Amino acid sequence: MKWRTVPIVLAGLLLPLPLIWLIHLVLSGLETHLTSSRSQRAVPMLSKDERVRLRTYEQACEADADCEFPLRCFYNMRTQRQYCTDSTCATNEDCAKDFACRTLRSADGQGLLRACSLEGLRKEGEMCDELPSKREDGCEKALICNGFCGRGCRLEDPESCPSGHVCREGDNGPSCQPTCEGRACPLGQRCVTSLLGGIGSVCMKVYGEDCEVNPCTAGQECSSTTFKMAPGKIWMECLAMCARTEPRCAEDGEVCALFQCRQGCEPGESSGCEPGFACLRNQDGQPWACMPDSSVR
Repeated sequence: MKWRTVPIVLAGLLLPLPLIWLIHLVLSGLETHLTSSRSQRAVPMLSKDERVRLRTYEQACEADADCEFPLRCFYNMRTQRQYCTDSTCATNEDCAKDFACRTLRSADGQGLLRACSLEGLRKEGEMCDELPSKREDGCEKALICNGFCGRGCRLEDPESCPSGHVCREGDNGPSCQPTCEGRACPLGQRCVTSLLGGIGSVCMKVYGEDCEVNPCTAGQECSSTTFKMAPGKIWMECLAMCARTEPRCAEDGEVCALFQCRQGCEPGESSGCEPGFACLRNQDGQPWACMPDSSVR
């Protein structure tokens, strides 16, 4: 071999290396994507025999790690229990009348499973529960609950949603979610964008301190409350956290209610609570405090 041919040979050997590395990166990315996709698949619906062999099946849990594979730790809003389970349906045919098979999140929000969800009465654009305990909290038939009830849509086609809605992906497929951004709200309302982590935005009347616009001072957290039976209304408050022992509430007249420092009050017409709030308590033995009033008109 002549020496002047050596650089040519080396160049021929080295040229494929970047290409090989690029292919490696692409394949690695593809493998990562596939692994991520696999981890997001819903837990299968096991047979009766498979369930019997799993000692943690329907046992109480705090996280997925407490459950044998492939079970997930699931909080059931209907029964108020948290336990290890598989999917209890694969299609709507596995569910009783007035129920539909829906994809739900495990307790830690990471895993997916399928369960029969009660079809409800809530209309398009209204807030909803994905696994409601009563029909008043669930979406009408054919609507998808993704924080708000919405019809199915196509992400690539904005026209597949009605005016005032935008198509967003969800665990049960894309659905139309309400949006008021860039739109004028009725007098006395404003566009609230912080609902459900920003899934949707709705024109609402704000009661209390609007801490989404005016941030709370140090040591306080912006607390927002909505009620499905009071659409178009939201209660916002700057609250400090507390406990029955320590830390105690620092401001005069405040009481520790539901681990939050709230204005104490005496029940009655002159309770001293600001508009939109009522003098309430969680249960007997708890202090009376000014809390959001869902019955306000």
